[in-house]
Amino acid sequence: MDLLTPNTGLMFWTAVTFLILYIILYRFAWGPLREALDEREKKIKESLEQAEIAQAKAAESLQKQEEVIAQARDEAQALIAKAKSTAESMREEIVRKARQEAEAQLERAKKEISVEREKAISEIKRLSIELSIAATTKAIGKALSPKDHEDLILQSMQEMGDVN
Repeated sequence: MDLLTPNTGLMFWTAVTFLILYIILYRFAWGPLREALDEREKKIKESLEQAEIAQAKAAESLQKQEEVIAQARDEAQALIAKAKSTAESMREEIVRKARQEAEAQLERAKKEISVEREKAISEIKRLSIELSIAATTKAIGKALSPKDHEDLILQSMQEMGDVN
């Protein structure tokens, strides 16, 4: 049973070999590995910090863009409202001018009608005077003196004035 009994010499040399190997690995392998891991951890932390900074900048930029978009939207709404207001005032101005023009044309038409009416009345009076003179001349059989004509004309005009 030699396998079950501990051999102190073997244990000693195993421990010495283990310590030598541990020291060699610590100095030449684990030291550089740990430095590389520390360096990598440092780079990862810096990258995370830069990512956070970039994310903050992106959020700030996004907020600024949203503000610009909101401002542009407000300006567009203001322009639309101004255009509607301008269009409404132009429409009102056009309607007002059209009404004024229609009223002016109506007044001109009334004046023309009045003038034509006066002309027609004057023409009717003239014709009635001529007819009266012609009828009187035929009825009496002779021509009247200018004084008689004047009296008959005035009398006829007075009678026509009463009719109107």
